[in-house]
Amino acid sequence: MKRFISSLLMFLPLLSGAQISLVVSDFANAGDSVRMSLANPFPIDLQNTGPNAVWDFSQLSAQSQQLVGYNPIGFGSILILATYGPIAATPYKATYFNLSADLPIDQFSAFLPVELSNLSQYTRRTNSQINSIGYSIDVQGQGLPFKSDTIETRYALPLQYNDTYNSRGYTYVDLNPAADLKFIQHRERTSVVDGWGTLTTPLGTFNALRIKHDIVENDSIYQTFFGTGTWIAPPEFVTTIYEWWTTGKKDCMVRATVGGFGQGQGGANIEYQDIYLGLDAGLQSEEIKCSFYPNPVSEWCYFNTSLPFDKLEILDLNGRVVCEHQNAALQGYFDVSFLPNGTYTVAVYYSNGVSYQKLNKL
Repeated sequence: MKRFISSLLMFLPLLSGAQISLVVSDFANAGDSVRMSLANPFPIDLQNTGPNAVWDFSQLSAQSQQLVGYNPIGFGSILILATYGPIAATPYKATYFNLSADLPIDQFSAFLPVELSNLSQYTRRTNSQINSIGYSIDVQGQGLPFKSDTIETRYALPLQYNDTYNSRGYTYVDLNPAADLKFIQHRERTSVVDGWGTLTTPLGTFNALRIKHDIVENDSIYQTFFGTGTWIAPPEFVTTIYEWWTTGKKDCMVRATVGGFGQGQGGANIEYQDIYLGLDAGLQSEEIKCSFYPNPVSEWCYFNTSLPFDKLEILDLNGRVVCEHQNAALQGYFDVSFLPNGTYTVAVYYSNGVSYQKLNKL
C-alpha cells in the first residue's frame, strides 16, 4: 500500500496542473521574436481563476497575425543609441525595443503639420525586473527618444502564485521645435498573480500562471490652436490586462485586454501565441522599398525601409548566412566591420515577401 501511495504521489503533478514560477529567462531578450495571432471573437470567462484552474482556449482561431520582434538597441538611430545604449545611465540602458501602441500618436498626427509614426517602447530586463524606461517616436522619419522620468515595472521577478506588486510610470513628451505639442503620460499599475493551473491553446497544454494587470492612466496634452496654447486633460483611462504565462516561451501564451487605446469597452481583445498561418497583415511585394548606405561600406551600414521587417540576413557568394539581425524599425544601422572585403547579398524578410540587394564591403 505504501508503494502504491508513493507511486500515486509521483504522478499527481501529471494528473493536475503543477505550480510554476517565472524568472528572467522566461521573458524575451534582444533578438527574440514571438508570433502572435489576433483571435476572432471568443467567449472568454475572465472570472475563472484561482488555484488549480483549468483554462481551455483550444478553440481560439486567428483573424490576423504579427511577428513581435524584440530588437537590439543597435538598430536604433544614433540619438536613440545615446539615450538608451551602453553610455546611458544604468536605469536607462535598454535591453531591447519594440513597436508599441501605448501613446495615441495617430490621433496627434491628425492635428500636426508633421508626420508621427513608429512609436517604440524601450525595455530594460534584469534578474529582478522587466521595466519600461521610455519611448521613441519617428517625427518626419527621424527617431526622437523620450525617457520616462518615473520608470514603470511591468514584471517584478520572480513571479509566483499570489504575488502582488505596484508600480508607477511618468513620461513627458515634448515635440518642440518640430511641433508645438507636449504630452504627459502618468500610469499606475497594480498586478497580481491570481491563478495557477492548466492552460490549453491551439499550441498545446501547459502548466501556467495567470497575471492580472489593472492600469489607470491620467494623461495631459498641450497643443496650440490658432496661436493659443492650452493643456487638455482627457478622461481617466482604465485598462485591465489578463495574461497566461508558462515557462520558456518569451511572452505570454494568451493575453486578453479590456479597455486601453484602440480597444472597445465591451468584450476583450484576445491575442495568443501561434504557429505561422500566413495571415500576416502585409502589402504587395512591389510596395516594399529598402535601401542601404553607404554602399560600398566599410564599418556601419545604415538602412531605410518602407515596412518593418522580420529579419535581415547577409549572405556570402556561397549562399552562407554570415550575419543575421531581427528588426521592427524603419531606420537603423548595423556593423559589418568584421566581414571580409567582398560582395554580399542582403536578404530582407518581410511578412509577405523577401527583398534582395547587393552590398559591397571594403
